[in-house]
Amino acid sequence: MPNRLANEASPYLRDHAENPVDWYPWSDEALAKSKAEDKPIFLSIGYSACHWCHVMARESFSDPKIAEILNANYVSIKVDREERPDVDEVYIEAVRVMTGSAGWPLSVFLTPELKPFYGGTYFPPEPRQNLAAFNRVLLAALHYYRTQRHEIDEAGNLIAVELNRLSSLPGHKGEMDETPLRRFYEQRLEVFDSEHGGFGIAPKFPNPTDLALLLRLSGRDGRNENRQERQERQEERTDGVATNEADRVEPRMDTDGHRLGSEPKAAGGHQGFDQARAIVELTLHKLAEGGIYDQLGGGFHRYSTDTIWLVPHFEKMLYDNALLSQTYLQAFALTGEELYRSIALEILTFMEDELMLPDGGFAASLDADTNGREGSYYTWTEAQVAQAVGPSLAKLACDFYGVSATGSFEGTNVLHTAVPVEHIISAHHITVDELWSKLAEIRSKLLEARGQRPALRRDDKALADWNGLTLSALARCARQLASTHRLGLARSLADFLIDAMIVEGDLMHFRRPGENDIPGLLPDYALVVQGLLDLYEACFDARYLQTALGLTDRMLELFGDPEGGFFTTRCDTPGLVSRIKNGYDGAIPSGNSVAVMDLLRLARLCGRNDYERTAVATLRRFYQTMLSYPPAFSMMLTGLDLLLHPGTEVVLFLPEPSPEADEMAALLESKPDDYRTTVVVRTSQPDELTLRLIPLTHDRTAIENKPTAFVCRGHTCFPPAHTPEELAELLG
Repeated sequence: MPNRLANEASPYLRDHAENPVDWYPWSDEALAKSKAEDKPIFLSIGYSACHWCHVMARESFSDPKIAEILNANYVSIKVDREERPDVDEVYIEAVRVMTGSAGWPLSVFLTPELKPFYGGTYFPPEPRQNLAAFNRVLLAALHYYRTQRHEIDEAGNLIAVELNRLSSLPGHKGEMDETPLRRFYEQRLEVFDSEHGGFGIAPKFPNPTDLALLLRLSGRDGRNENRQERQERQEERTDGVATNEADRVEPRMDTDGHRLGSEPKAAGGHQGFDQARAIVELTLHKLAEGGIYDQLGGGFHRYSTDTIWLVPHFEKMLYDNALLSQTYLQAFALTGEELYRSIALEILTFMEDELMLPDGGFAASLDADTNGREGSYYTWTEAQVAQAVGPSLAKLACDFYGVSATGSFEGTNVLHTAVPVEHIISAHHITVDELWSKLAEIRSKLLEARGQRPALRRDDKALADWNGLTLSALARCARQLASTHRLGLARSLADFLIDAMIVEGDLMHFRRPGENDIPGLLPDYALVVQGLLDLYEACFDARYLQTALGLTDRMLELFGDPEGGFFTTRCDTPGLVSRIKNGYDGAIPSGNSVAVMDLLRLARLCGRNDYERTAVATLRRFYQTMLSYPPAFSMMLTGLDLLLHPGTEVVLFLPEPSPEADEMAALLESKPDDYRTTVVVRTSQPDELTLRLIPLTHDRTAIENKPTAFVCRGHTCFPPAHTPEELAELLG
């Protein structure tokens, strides 16, 4: 008979409904049973696309003998980490404290009071590779619980104290400067793989937030180049005097009286960021050429098992692809290289085709396994390629995609672009145009053949935080590439988040129609607000800004700490052994890091000094930790960088369509500036909502019904610009 997981919304939990283990979901019923019967809890945490989670399920949780031990002696709880990241965050930190490392599947042993006393990850059914057999682990933990309960309680208390200590970060009262940013760059440079791109050794992750910060730092070269010369020209136009007394800007101070936002020095080669762009460009090229990228269907797999990006773990996660599409778009904006634009669009097309749900949201992931075998959907033998494309194209297909008789993964091949295009052209005696024509035919035929294979399973749950990342990706594409299609998708996704995921002012993490919703956590609020801000900048519809402000205020209420920073879980969350305050930017940026960026962006756009004070307090709470290990805080460092640079304000009125108006709007995207705050009003004066939310629009209208740009930088607002040439001069 199916167990209690049969009716759960999570596909991962339903996967275990036929196990002989008497599983409970994380629930009051399970916790009460543990206390009433004085049984320890075995907590197993995983997720749908996790390969080793499936392995442990097949090997151990389907074993009647293992089930007998668990059912007689434990209360067994199965958790989907994507559904309950609050539970996962606490106990993965606990296992990391106990053992020095952690991952998934996560296996944790708890007292009825939810205090962990032992843990690990994957346990095999038989001893191997220095791993104890799972049945022996279960019996040993049970013996320990029954015979040394006092020691277990003390150990659990110590772990809870340590978890709370990790969230009690030292504050910083002195000046905040670029030191953590420079240390980040230096430490990334130390572990950069100058041959294959990326950082460190296998397994290798793409680290999109690291790449995004490096691009931001590298972009300063052009931004600061000839800054003094431009400033002198602008001062000549204004005689060095602000246009009115209200436009004078005093040096900004934080709540402790320290000066912030002083004009940055040029950060060119002599300042130490000279290789940042090269690091990113090599990495993005190698990622796009490797097997970690789906050469046929687009989109990235989770990570590479080797140093050369060839053999991945084959799951495809929504958040990886949302983040990487943004990184490729950012690289295209900085360099103009077509490859980056192409890869970004292929990623977004994959997400739309494979992960978009009928209601406008996006599914969490595609599984790595087909019929219990990892990667079989994506890999090829020479014979399979030949059968798919025909004998006339087989040799070209195998040469281009690196397909050999020996294979690269369990006797099969992971497709990748094996050699430079020039070599293929020379070896096959064809022109460039002939090559691309033949490759288009090859790709079409391989995709058709792959489509006949058993379909990958999709985890259809829509998570607010991951959909917030997706909203940012679509909105940034719409803005940078003037894509009306992606803007339509972004609006549809925003409607889904607002209509389906916000209930009476509260954002949900994951909705179960007809059942209790799972309340949103800090990353949900922060990432959805980020997505709404990005969408506002793509279309300048103030309704999205209004929703972002409402969610931000609710985020401050639910998660804010008066001492600085944010807790991940709500103030009213019951049952967890610790309340975590996490700033670490892992595969997904931390809620604290994104909240800092949201607050600073809203402070500049909406004149909310209270938001800036909260952002500064959060940065102060994490500053010492960022100094100690900056690579763990790439998004938080992006917030620090934004704080330290006051940037430019642009309010552009475009009252009537015209080529000149289009050119002025396009200028804002052709001259990217990470520190610029922009408002575009496509009428002669702002609408009531825009006027109420954005003080930058006060007392400003289109002059003589002509395109009019108001530009302020530093301490000076310049005379309005009415032509593309004038605006280009002001933008620099």
